[in-house]
Order: sequence, then structure tokens, then C-alpha cells
Amino acid sequence: MRYLLAISIGITAVSAYLAGQAGPSQRQAIDNAAATRGRAVYAQYCINCHGSNVKGGENGPDLIRSVVVLRDRLGADIGPAMKKLDGHPKDLTQAQVLDLSHFLHQRIEATSSNRNTNQPPNVLTGNVDAGKTYFNGAGKCSSCHSPTGDLAGIGTRLTPINLQQRFLFPTVARGGKTTEVTVTPSGGKAITGTLVRIDDFNVSLRDASGEYQTFRRGTNVKVDVRDPLAAHHELLDHYTDTDMHNIVRYLESLK
Repeated sequence: MRYLLAISIGITAVSAYLAGQAGPSQRQAIDNAAATRGRAVYAQYCINCHGSNVKGGENGPDLIRSVVVLRDRLGADIGPAMKKLDGHPKDLTQAQVLDLSHFLHQRIEATSSNRNTNQPPNVLTGNVDAGKTYFNGAGKCSSCHSPTGDLAGIGTRLTPINLQQRFLFPTVARGGKTTEVTVTPSGGKAITGTLVRIDDFNVSLRDASGEYQTFRRGTNVKVDVRDPLAAHHELLDHYTDTDMHNIVRYLESLK
């Protein structure tokens, strides 16, 4: 009993000690005037690497999720960190570091308060011209789609968040085309139909007459799948965050 009592007293003492320590759970009170000045500091020294939305880019990490920034209070952490890391400004005054701290925490608070379905996140952070260039160039989107054809007015019909969802993970192909599959058993006749299901063991289809058929897959069974959305699926391995935001911005401009 005395042993358990000692443990209890020890836990209570440790808890009381920890409760009295200033830590990351205590939010920094935002000085909006300082945050406005900090925005100018950020634009001058940080934006090229960490992006206009503070969420990073190809040359710098996301500062909204940075452990250093999250733990920072009034510049106490970000000031020393910038002096230690190569490529960061070393000559900021203490006042500039403080203003920058207020700005970064203001962005963190704005992001954390925008996590509900009534206020979807702003995905219009890209560049229209860059999105158009990607659409007609590296993305090869123009080989299937047209801003004056199937995409005419799409910026009016869909919200930005739905635009992003639609082009990243489309569920319906242009013209309502479905995924077709042709199965050729060894020594048998090729059978073509609409793909219903495919995995490592079986492939199922519905043929032209509407009949449902399933085939066991094997080395002697040839399976040829023609997915009209294959190009979209392949691009998921190649998009950068910048590409995605630029494309959304361009599509949203088609009104």
C-alpha cells in the first residue's frame, strides 16, 4: 500500500511540475499589426522557397506543419533556426523575427480554423498561365480535352474543390465511355465486354448481350484492359503540388 501511495504521490508531483511548464500547448497570442509587417518580411525573404501560401514548394518545406514553427513562441525558435540553416537570412533584426513569428502563427491559426465542410480549403493558389501551359504541354490534357469543347464553362459549373477532385480522380470518362476488357483463353475465342471486376485471380465482364462472365486468370489467359481514364491515373505519379494547383486555377478560369 505504501508503495502504491509513493507512486501516486510521484505521479501527482510530476503532473503538477509539467502543468506549470510553458509549452507548445500554449498558443501564441497573435498581434495582427505585427503579422501584417511579418507578411512583408516573409515576402522578401521566405516566399521563393516556402510558397505564397506558406505550405512549401519544390525548394522549401511546409511551414504550417513545421515542428520548429509550431513550437515557436515570439521568435524564440525560428530566430535561432534561421541562423543555423544554410540559405536562410542571418541579418534579420529581433523585431523582424518577432513580426515573422506573428505572421506564421496567424497562418497556422487560419489553416486550423478552416477544417470544416462549410468552408472548403482554398485551392486557387496556382497560376493561370502556368496551368494553361501544362494543359497544352507536359500534361497532354489538350490531346483529349478542349477549353472550348467539353471543358467550356467548367469553371462556372463546378466549385474549385470539386474541380480538383474531378481531374485528379475522375470516375466518368468523356462521353460516358466505360472500361472495356478482352479476355482470350488459351486456344479459345476472344470475348470482349465491359469490365466489372479484375484482380490477381479473376476477371469479370458483361458482354454485348448483357451476360455476366468470369474467367480465372493464368499464364495461358490473355487479358487486355482498355481504360479511358488511364491517362489520368498515370499522371498521379507525375504531378507536383505546383502542377495540380496551376491546373485547378486554369480550369476555374474557363467560364
